[in-house]
Amino acid sequence: MTKKKYRKKRTMKGKIYSVLLTTLFVGVAFLLGMWAERSNVSANWIESSASEIYKYIQSLELPFNKKDIDENIAEMHFFDMGQGASTLLQAKDGTTILIDTGRYDADKTKIINYLNDEIGIGGKIDLLIFTHNDADHIGNGDAVLDYFQVKEVWMNGMDHTTQTYSEVLDAMLETDVDYKEPKAGEKLDIGDVSIEVYNPSLEVKNATQNDASLVTRLSVGETALIQSGDISSQVEGRLIEEYNNKLQSDIMILGHHGSNTSTSEEWLETVAPEVAVYQAGVENHYGHPHIETIKKVTDRSVALYGTDRHGTIQINIRQNNQLEILTEEEN
Repeated sequence: MTKKKYRKKRTMKGKIYSVLLTTLFVGVAFLLGMWAERSNVSANWIESSASEIYKYIQSLELPFNKKDIDENIAEMHFFDMGQGASTLLQAKDGTTILIDTGRYDADKTKIINYLNDEIGIGGKIDLLIFTHNDADHIGNGDAVLDYFQVKEVWMNGMDHTTQTYSEVLDAMLETDVDYKEPKAGEKLDIGDVSIEVYNPSLEVKNATQNDASLVTRLSVGETALIQSGDISSQVEGRLIEEYNNKLQSDIMILGHHGSNTSTSEEWLETVAPEVAVYQAGVENHYGHPHIETIKKVTDRSVALYGTDRHGTIQINIRQNNQLEILTEEEN
C-alpha cells in the first residue's frame, strides 16, 4: 500500500470562500464605479483599475482550488453533527454516497447546508446508507430524502418505534426511492466506489439495533474506509473470525462514537487503519469518546480526529493515493 502523507489545515468551505471573494470583487467594482462617476475619470482608467483589483483578489489563497480538486480521486466529509453521525463520500466520477444523516434534535438546515455546499443545491445522492435506525443516525433523514435526489436507500431491516423512524419511512414512500436491506457478503460497485457488506448477517432477529448495524467497507482506487455503525466488540470479534484481513482499511470510523463498548484491540489490529475518525458532540453526556478508546487508538500511532475537537473533517484521496486531511478547527 502506498505510504500516506498527512497535512492538516484550518479551512473554510472552498465554495463559500469563493462566493465571498466574488461578492467582494463586485462590491469593490460598484464602489469604484460610483467614485469614478463623481470624479469624472476615464473609462480606460476604470477598466485598468478593476482589472488590477480582480487579479489581486484572484491571487488570494483559497482553501481549495481547481488544481486541488482535479488531483483528488475522492473526498470524504465527516460532518460535525454534534452527537450524531453523517459522512459523505464523493468520487471524482460524480458518485455520491451518504452514510447516516445526524441526530433527530439537530437543526435540519445544518445537514442540508453541508450537502448543498458539497453536492450542489438539491443535488444527487446515489446511495444513502442508514447504518441502523437509532435517532442519532437517521435524524434529518426525511429532510434529506425530501430535498435531495436520492436514488437508493439501505437499511438494516430492523424496525424501530420512534417518530423519527416513522418520518423517514414516510419520506421514502413519498419519494419512491429504491430500497434494499443488504446482508453480509454482498458486494456492489457504484461508479468508482466498491462497497463490501460485512454486517448484518442473515440471522439478525435477536440482535439489538446497534449490533445489527450495517458494516461496510468502501474503497476508491487503493484506499478504503470502513465504518461499523454502533456494533459492539462482540460483533467485531465475529467479523474478525469471518473476514480477517479483508477488513483492512486505511481509514476507520470508530464504532459507537468512540464508546468503550466498541473498537477492541483485536479490531484495531485487524483493520490496521492509518487514520481514525469519530463523530461526537462537545461535552456530550455519554462521555464519548471514552478515554480507553482514545488510548487504544493513539497507542498504535493512528492519527485520530474527532468532530468535537476538529469540527467537520475532510479527507482527500489524491491521485497518488496519499491522504490529505483538512479540519474546520485546529486542535
